[in-house]
Formats: sequence, structure tokens, C-alpha cells
Amino acid sequence: MPGAYIRGMSLNCALGEDVGSCVSAMKQRLVQTVTLTLNDFNEPLRMPYYRMNDSSELFDPRRYECLIPSVARAAVIQAGLSRDEIRKLPLFIGSSSFSIGLSELSYAKALAQHPQNAIPMPLCGYQDIAVILQQGLGCKGEIYTYNTACTASANALLGALNMIDIGVYRHALVIGVEMINRTSLSGFLGLQILAKTIQPFDLWRQGIVLGEGIGAVVLSADSNSVTRMRVIGGANNCDTWSITTANTDGHSTAIAMRLALKRAGIQPHHTCGIKAHGTATRAGDMAEARGLHHVFENLPPITVLKPYLGHTLGACCLNELVLYAGTLLSGFIPATPGFETPDPVLDLHPLTVEISAPNGHYLLNHFGFAGNNTVLVVEKTA
Repeated sequence: MPGAYIRGMSLNCALGEDVGSCVSAMKQRLVQTVTLTLNDFNEPLRMPYYRMNDSSELFDPRRYECLIPSVARAAVIQAGLSRDEIRKLPLFIGSSSFSIGLSELSYAKALAQHPQNAIPMPLCGYQDIAVILQQGLGCKGEIYTYNTACTASANALLGALNMIDIGVYRHALVIGVEMINRTSLSGFLGLQILAKTIQPFDLWRQGIVLGEGIGAVVLSADSNSVTRMRVIGGANNCDTWSITTANTDGHSTAIAMRLALKRAGIQPHHTCGIKAHGTATRAGDMAEARGLHHVFENLPPITVLKPYLGHTLGACCLNELVLYAGTLLSGFIPATPGFETPDPVLDLHPLTVEISAPNGHYLLNHFGFAGNNTVLVVEKTA
């Protein structure tokens, strides 16, 4: 059967600085946000935000130079790769914003010194993260970057999986990175979908709460994995129905789910659980819920992870994959905070209490702007 083993994984997000602490905090429902105050608008803006728990100044754009290599290094160490394997390791990087904070800093300095020559977004740092990773890990393999909004790291993972399947690589490091920046904050403010709390699929849902996080996995063709987790299939499509969401009739999300299950060789009724995308926006939840009902006659247990770590945009696949895998390996499928009142139109009921996690297959949904839909199937092995 095609697929790749998760040989190593690591995570830094609002819940903690490693997988174990994140799973422990999640189990205890230790959900924490900070309140941001932005004075760059006509009126000061206050909003909740899920930040990583480091000691650096929040908007220091060089935070990633320290944080990203440490997360990647932890995944590589767990994978137990040899020095030669690390040297050849290809990088698959998914992000919405990459190092956009550096561009914002450069623009701010230009505005202060020579406003007539200031150019918005003067830098395009798609390679910055790769350079930092290669220097920190000592790897010199090929680099692949993905920027497909909230499916970026999902598509990076899918790209790595495909390369391993066809024999181009034995191992690959996949990393999702999303760190705070004013451009993303102001953009989502303009869309008017920021909320005070995340209530996925709830009747009274109002929208998203943003967050930052870094997730990393080492995918491997070799079966000697300590995690007992395997990615066995996936699919992607793009319906372009709207600039911000998939078609709300659920047609395109259902196609992606069916194709991912087909490529994994799994029937829908053999799915043990679903990690839903669950943005808690009106249209996004509608597109996902209707798609799920198209595919599943009887829905398996559904969990949404964004109430724990925020919507980490382009990194949400890697962050949520690692967190979900961590809970499955700890023996439970987590509940979904924020869901209280069912929406009769959606007819979807995420778990409100945790349940045991059997060995088997799990579906992971990721849906982004412009209806870019990516679905993965993972297996928890015995």
C-alpha cells in the first residue's frame, strides 16, 4: 500500500513547546489567548490571539530564526536519521506569510526615513525559512515552497508524500510556519470574520481567532517509525467558486474527501474519526458540513482543533496533524471546545467529550481561500 510513515514530529504553538506538553495542555483544556492591541489604525484595535509562549517581543520578525530550527531539529532527532540522510534531506515548506514580518519592518523604516521612496512589501522571503533550516540542520537537499493560503502546509505534505511514493526520496522534512504579522491581521480584519472565540459548527459561530505555530514532520518510506502513524493518501482540488471559501453546496469538498479515501483504499464507513477544518465562519462551515454529509452516510466522531491553538492559516495542517496524531497516540480523540448549540442547517455535532482512539484510519480536512481543498488520510497502526 502506498504512503509514508511519520518517523518524527514536533510542534510549537499556543499550547506548548513540544508535542507532549501540547497534548497534556489540550487534555486539561488549558486554552489560552492573549489580547492584542494594534495602534496602527484610525482607532486602536483589540483582538484575541493564540501566540507561542516564547520570551521574545511578539512582533520581532526575527523570532522565527530561533523558533523554526528548534522545532525542525526536534522532529529530525526523533526520526533518528543518519548524518548522511540529514545532509540529503529535502525540505517541503508551507506558509501563508513566510517571513513577511521582515518586509513589514523594511517598509516601516523606509516610511520613516524616505517616505517618497517607500515600497510596500519590498521583500519576498520564500527562501528565508529554507536557508535558516538548511543552516541549522546541515541539510542540502532540494527545497519546495507552498503558498496556497490555509492549505499551504497540507499541500507541502501531499507533495512530499507523492515524491516518496514514486521513489524520488526516502525521507522528507515537511514544515508549516505561521507567525504573527500585521498584514495578516489587518487582512482578516478587513474581511470582518474575526471573532472573540472560536465556535466550530455552532449555531452562533461568528468567525475565526488567529494564531501562530510551527509544526514539523519527517516522512519516511521506511517502516521503522516510533510514532505508529502513517500518511496513506491525500487529494487536492480548487473550485474557485469564491475568493475566500469553497462552494457552500459542499460539492468540491466532497470530491476532495472521496478522492483522498479512494487513493488510500479506504471506504468512508471504515473511517475512525475526522479532524475537521472547522473555521467557524458561516460559509466555511457550511461548505465543509455539506461535503461531509455527501460523503458519509453516518458521520464518524468529529473534532476541530482550532479552539485549542487558533487558526494558524498556512501552517494549520502541520500543526493540527501533529497535535491530532499526538492525541491519537495518547489513546484519545479530543473534544471540541466552543461547540454548544447545534446548527440545524449543518446537522453536525463535533465531540464535546473525549473518547478513546482505536487503531485505524482518520480523515483530516484542510480548506483554504479560493476553494483550495486538501484532504489527507492517516493511519494509526498497532
